[in-house]
Amino acid sequence: MSTNPRILAIFREDENMRAAAELLGNKGYDVFSETSVFQAIAMVTKKKMDVIILDIDDLELKEMEFLDVARKINSNLFILISFSYANREKAIKSLERGADCYILKPFYINELLAIIRKFSNRIDHNGSLLKESSKNHLSIEHLALRVAHEINNPLTTISGQLQLRLSEIKSNDPNYHIYLTLEEETQRIAEAVKNIVTYAQLRTPNKTLVNLNEVLKDVICSFEDTGQEKEIQVVETFDKDLPVIMADKEQITLVCKNIIGNSRKAINKKGVLKIVTEKGNSNNVNVIFYDSGKGISSGVIDRIFDPFFVVNEEERGMGLGLCVSNNIIKRHGGDLTVKSQKEKGTVFQFTLPIETT
Repeated sequence: MSTNPRILAIFREDENMRAAAELLGNKGYDVFSETSVFQAIAMVTKKKMDVIILDIDDLELKEMEFLDVARKINSNLFILISFSYANREKAIKSLERGADCYILKPFYINELLAIIRKFSNRIDHNGSLLKESSKNHLSIEHLALRVAHEINNPLTTISGQLQLRLSEIKSNDPNYHIYLTLEEETQRIAEAVKNIVTYAQLRTPNKTLVNLNEVLKDVICSFEDTGQEKEIQVVETFDKDLPVIMADKEQITLVCKNIIGNSRKAINKKGVLKIVTEKGNSNNVNVIFYDSGKGISSGVIDRIFDPFFVVNEEERGMGLGLCVSNNIIKRHGGDLTVKSQKEKGTVFQFTLPIETT
């Protein structure tokens, strides 16, 4: 595509959207704005728009009709909806009605830019939208949002009631461990839903200065606080002079949680997990996880980063943690590897570049 897409932002008073429209203009995009869907229809008809950003929080009704009319005017129109979590049900209806993608407020401008650039890459030399390559992924995004909505609402109620019961009874009560187990299971379901949503819409990294040693310490503490470490001995061998890196702290934290959680399950109750940080030889940093678990057989190790793959059917989980982790590290320009021997343990290592600000 030779020129940037023409963007129409439809909102009223939302400051996040106002700032986004201004910054998109500063980036060289042709950005127009309207305060109602009726005025927006006239704009779409009058000027050839490529992208519409529709703030469904900030407008009154008629958005659904707008989606239908806009599609009739331009079937190649890329429609992105913006909404806060309180309006997730309205967002689901918009996606089912024809919106292409969503962004949850408050959002980072870089996150919005990444979506716009992704759209730009789906335009051929004749200006036609290449929909085939993204059709399946968009379907997964819509499904993920629907699953999150339908499961998390009742799950929150169940978890709240269980926590209330746990606060009211003593640990020696015969029902205490029943409630505790049920609460742990609700958290496992919530984590599975979160992994599905993360897999469906993994955003471009929002990089800031990150100290990997501090990230790892926080993650290790989070496992200890929940009592999940049990008799697992965690050995920290951290380079005190490890350089800080430019990375998305939230995403790298998720990678560390996924790998440590995977190692903990492999160790199963008692064993050793050694975590090492070090500066590499090629302007990069390494984080290495050695576990004394059951290991991974050579017949399946090549599939360990495939989505929905589990080493054996007895494992609990969606099989998305390592897939998501691998994608995150690649998006950071790094590399995630695994080596293992059956019954002798596994070594995960990720390498990330040291970038200057």
